[in-house]
Amino acid sequence: MDKRYSTIIFVPHARAKFRKLKVSHRLLFSLVSVLTSSLCLSTFFSVQYFTSLSQTHELSKLRDENHQLQSANEQFSKSVESLRNQLQTVELRTKKLAIIAGIANQDETSQGGVGGLRQSDELQVSPYRPYRDDVDKMTYRSHRLQGELSLLEKKFEAQNQLFSSTPSIAPVHGILTDGFGGRSDPFTGEPGTHNAVDISSAVGQPVHAPADGIVIKAEWANGYGNVIYLMHPFSGYSTRYGHLSSFAVKPGAHVKRGDVIGYVGTTGRSTGPHLHYEVRLNNNPVNPLEYILNAF
Repeated sequence: MDKRYSTIIFVPHARAKFRKLKVSHRLLFSLVSVLTSSLCLSTFFSVQYFTSLSQTHELSKLRDENHQLQSANEQFSKSVESLRNQLQTVELRTKKLAIIAGIANQDETSQGGVGGLRQSDELQVSPYRPYRDDVDKMTYRSHRLQGELSLLEKKFEAQNQLFSSTPSIAPVHGILTDGFGGRSDPFTGEPGTHNAVDISSAVGQPVHAPADGIVIKAEWANGYGNVIYLMHPFSGYSTRYGHLSSFAVKPGAHVKRGDVIGYVGTTGRSTGPHLHYEVRLNNNPVNPLEYILNAF
């Protein structure tokens, strides 16, 4: 047995006596071992505690982030569904407009694209892939819809130009005194053809353009007296207004339906104040009454 000892001397302050403590090496070694073990254990448990605390905080943070992601995912899912419904509504309206516009045989596949995953892809599909597929399909559908709406826009624009350039209102308010077709000449009594209608009205009454057009003539012409020729683009129609007292437009002017172009008179070969009104389709006279939707 080890009998070696060590002496520990305590040196107090002032003049007190020295104190000596005799300690065996075995006891000293045991005390040092206990202190060292305690320090190591304390350090180990401290590290474990703080590590666990950090992991608990990180886990709580991950749970919060996961909850936020789930909420965002649900909101995104609702947004995708809402967008899908809106897109379907627009597609149905576009189809109805296409029928109204007379565009037949619209592609039925415009309501959605087709596609799918390969078997090898199914193993790699992520939880967000269904939404990605929905977005891809809706993007495809929106591009098709954009093309269809562009076609409809052009179609309606052309129809609007045709409608606005087609005579449809009475050029003057008055009484119909002579119709279109065969009649006797008012001056000679001989049989002839009347390629217009005569609308009796007071001198100075405004004459309105029955459709959008361009003034080709605004001048004196034998028989017509003061006459205006209008050409109506996009439609093939042209109109003439005879026996005017004066003009409100000049050649080359662009007029809109309802604009005043002249005033009723009795110039030229006329028996009294009235408007001589002609409508021509591709320069062939047609009955103007078929192009007057409002009453005199």
